[in-house]
Amino acid sequence: MSDVVLVGPFWTRSQAAEYLGTSAEAIRARADILRIEGRWLEETYPALQFMDHEVRFEIAAIIDLVGSELPGTAIADWLTRPNDALGALTPLQWFDSGHAVNTALQVAQADVEAAASRVSVRTAVAAVS
Repeated sequence: MSDVVLVGPFWTRSQAAEYLGTSAEAIRARADILRIEGRWLEETYPALQFMDHEVRFEIAAIIDLVGSELPGTAIADWLTRPNDALGALTPLQWFDSGHAVNTALQVAQADVEAAASRVSVRTAVAAVS
């Protein structure tokens, strides 16, 4: 996979809280929100996940599925990168076209498993070397 590409705009915690009508503290605790964490800076929130003053259902479902396995940067990249398994659409284009969320969830899980196996193979090769 090539370098990670992030598509903005990005909101601060306060901006996301204002849009969702909640506190900044509550935003940080929510597990259904995609956030890009920084080492020295406050996290940011890709605006693409918000619609009608809510977190998009499709995005929340993806985060629920793979959020514990991948950092926010990887999830944001996956959402905006064309995917052959989705007819060369990005997952966001897939969702916006009205296609099945479950199909995208299956593709996300398969992509995570494929990436994990590549990492495991590289680790095993490095251990043998």
